[in-house]
Amino acid sequence: MAAPIQPPSVSPAAQPEAAAAVRPGFLRRALLVALLAGLFLALSYGLAWFNASRLSARFIQDADAAYDQGEYFESLVGAQRFDPQINKYVKQGGYLNVEKIWSSSYSWPAPPELERASQRTQEIVNQRLTIEMAEEYIRANTGRPAPYFGEIYLRLGELYEQEGDLRSAQDIYESVLELFPNRPDLIEKAQAHLERLEGT
Repeated sequence: MAAPIQPPSVSPAAQPEAAAAVRPGFLRRALLVALLAGLFLALSYGLAWFNASRLSARFIQDADAAYDQGEYFESLVGAQRFDPQINKYVKQGGYLNVEKIWSSSYSWPAPPELERASQRTQEIVNQRLTIEMAEEYIRANTGRPAPYFGEIYLRLGELYEQEGDLRSAQDIYESVLELFPNRPDLIEKAQAHLERLEGT
């Protein structure tokens, strides 16, 4: 009867040496995997940033063109325009679209278009907005998250007040306190407007 095959024995003294020989190879492979994963993430982020930057540049160009033509609301929110060459509607960007692209805290570095879009948005909301534009924006975005919704809502009250519609203005100011409890800046302005109206 043949004797069973015995596995080669490793002396206790040789065991640490065998483990030491395995460890560097394992560490090198783990390091290589980590480097490749990091490189993949960096390339993915770089590609996403590049695409977002290109889209921002196109949107800011669309918005500037609308702004230069005096179409301030369209320059703010963008539009859908029919392109007869391709026989379908194409998205024309607005300043708010640019701000939305870079709204995440992980979107870094921000391109120069973002600062320009923010400046133009502030200008339009505070200086060029009309009652019709504000009402249209409120109607289109009620019930869903929208950038500058609170600012435009408060601005609508101010525009009503400028037009002499004090009752509508007061309704807006009072509802700001309920609709935007997490916006102390808007609440402070609305309360100041209410105090002024009550004093007249």
